[in-house]
Amino acid sequence: MIAVIVVNYRRAADTVECLDSLLRVTAPAFDIFLVDNGSSAADVAQLRDYVARHPERIHFTEFPQNLGFTGAHNRLFERWVPSNRYEFFLLVNNDAVVEPDFLEHMLARLDPSQQVAMVAARVMKYADRSQIDNLGITFYKCGLASNRKSPDDPLLGPSGNCALYTAELLRDIHQATGEYFDEHFFCYAEDTDLAWRAVLLGYRAAYAEDALVYHKGSISSGGPNSDFVLYHGIRNSLFVLVKDIPTRFLLGNLFWMVVLHVAILLRYTIKGKLGVVARLYRDFARGIPKMRRKRQPIQQQRQIPPREIRRRISRLFYERGYALGALRDLY
Repeated sequence: MIAVIVVNYRRAADTVECLDSLLRVTAPAFDIFLVDNGSSAADVAQLRDYVARHPERIHFTEFPQNLGFTGAHNRLFERWVPSNRYEFFLLVNNDAVVEPDFLEHMLARLDPSQQVAMVAARVMKYADRSQIDNLGITFYKCGLASNRKSPDDPLLGPSGNCALYTAELLRDIHQATGEYFDEHFFCYAEDTDLAWRAVLLGYRAAYAEDALVYHKGSISSGGPNSDFVLYHGIRNSLFVLVKDIPTRFLLGNLFWMVVLHVAILLRYTIKGKLGVVARLYRDFARGIPKMRRKRQPIQQQRQIPPREIRRRISRLFYERGYALGALRDLY
């Protein structure tokens, strides 16, 4: 059995479009778990009405407050992963639309004999379906992850906007580290954190070229250039370094990490966002003790050698075109 999880936050119309596309998926059979994360009464009423028309397919859960991407998914993981009812868990962002055959292509890429237990889809931009949104996650030597744009780039794990995990992987991660998603992250980079913990336990990711998904992107958080995205994206990426990344990589790439964060500070200061940047680095510093406590069991239970870790990391400083894009943005 497969559990598909969709979380809504103030975007009921987008969520309905997502659910419509999921209900057109031909095979295999799956249950849809729809979660509302503390939205308005109007949003909730619209979703209740939709679910009432599909009671045999959709299970609806309402939370009175926003638990974040991490908390909303964790509440369902806590209920259903230990139950052994579902063999696979598929996460789909509510601002995504899927092709009818996408799921069978994702399932086909799983390979227990090779420890392949998480799968990324071919996610294209909703507004221009010829442009790639992501092909999973790539991790760079500067210490940041980003949307994987080419099949030639190293694949760390699936992006949270469309991610397939086996229940076995989720159980092992929870047993080893005491959590599924890290709720201290709230949202952004939580998929990178989970992917690293899975990789360090010996699991691998695969990419399903023919699993087509169309993603609007950062709709619920004010768009990709919002202060909210900047704060959580950079702060949480720093948490990943403290929590998950082996010491050898940190020391070997410390120069590039410093260069990156000096550039971030300069870029966003010039853009008038010094307050946001100062707050994210302050809150990162405050969170270091907690991340260090979480780091110990993760590193102690690492199952793969350093050479395997290096294969998961791009040799590039950061994604292609980033420097030119940053300069253009400032100009």
